Amino acid sequence: MDTSKPTTALFDVYLRLRPSSATDKERFLDVEDNPNAPTHVTIHPPANDHRKRAIERFAFTRVYEEQVGQREIFESTGVLPLVEGVLGGQGREGRDGVVATLGVTGSGKV
Repeated sequence: MDTSKPTTALFDVYLRLRPSSATDKERFLDVEDNPNAPTHVTIHPPANDHRKRAIERFAFTRVYEEQVGQREIFESTGVLPLVEGVLGGQGREGRDGVVATLGVTGSGKV
């Protein structure tokens, strides 16, 4: 969680893109090019799909590209202080916290 800027969001939503597999023929999404941290993904219907589908844009707290490792995600999302808070520490009482990860099996959930 980036604490350098105020937020009105009730929770943060991070997206980690799944690395492409050998069966993936083309990439059908674009990640916003933002020097600080990408926050938007635009999905384009595959060229060979002739059904009428709209181009859609989704917003996230941050988007992580396929090559980003587990450690970078863990350290940059604010999970570490949350875990430390839940565990408490020597002589301290822990606090409540929730981390939810969603995705298909084998998709690289942290």
